Amino acid sequence: MNRTKNHKNTKIISQVAQYIYDNSDKAISLDALASHTGFSKYHFNRLFFAATGYQLGEFIQRHKLEKALNHIKTGNHNIIDVALSIGYDSPSSFTRAFKKHFSLTPTDVMQGKQPSNERAGNLPPKKLFAETPVIPVLETLPKQTILGLYGKGFSEQSFSALAGQLYGRLATIAEKMSFDALQPIGVAVDNPWVGAQSESNFFAGFINGLDQHFHTLQTFEWQAGKWACFTHLGSHDSMWQTISQVYSQWVLPNDIALKDQQIVQRYVNSPLDTPPERLETKLYFAIDESHTEAT
Repeated sequence: MNRTKNHKNTKIISQVAQYIYDNSDKAISLDALASHTGFSKYHFNRLFFAATGYQLGEFIQRHKLEKALNHIKTGNHNIIDVALSIGYDSPSSFTRAFKKHFSLTPTDVMQGKQPSNERAGNLPPKKLFAETPVIPVLETLPKQTILGLYGKGFSEQSFSALAGQLYGRLATIAEKMSFDALQPIGVAVDNPWVGAQSESNFFAGFINGLDQHFHTLQTFEWQAGKWACFTHLGSHDSMWQTISQVYSQWVLPNDIALKDQQIVQRYVNSPLDTPPERLETKLYFAIDESHTEAT
């Protein structure tokens, strides 16, 4: 499969994911989604799995239940309302699905219990593609204070538009250094799947080249500890697909516990002079060593 076709397919997957988010209060037909993309249902399921590590039906349920989890954690304790908000007609069927997914009931969450790896739930993948293994490089990192700017906005399954604005502002006050020397960092502070996407927060910063005395700058604390680093190859707006693969093909099968720390993105090459399909991004996941032994 050539790079142009790969890029087209990742765009299709992102469009479908946005449709799922926008219609999470309704029943979503796999047949209708496959027909919309012009693929057979069987081929589309394979395409979606290759891009995300999840079967399409599993992915739909995963994100609906994540949304429900967020509703409960932010104070909506009416199970009927929460169930209806993600397309479940029966509170009992919603509760069964919720418990299967998070190993906790909605009532458990209301009482303050927290599921592990809530962005991934506990739903294991049915199979893996041997030709696309997801293997981390483990790194022990010191604490770092990164200077940069925060902003809000998530569209078309990406913070790309917002990130471009923030890095543009940072470039005007940074030292005259190469892209590689500046070492740009991005952090999705919120999970944009569970709330209003336009209000999702993102941090853009440089490891080097910024003056801490510049009054407009803000900080992100990159915590010390063991981190699993994965490489995403491709456009930034398809990065969520690699993150989904990490959860479904590495975190869940290996029973990895992650710390409550956002995924840190380090951009290796510049989108200004690199084709989208050749962009490289390092994705860092914080490992909770007190609960797991990473493999």
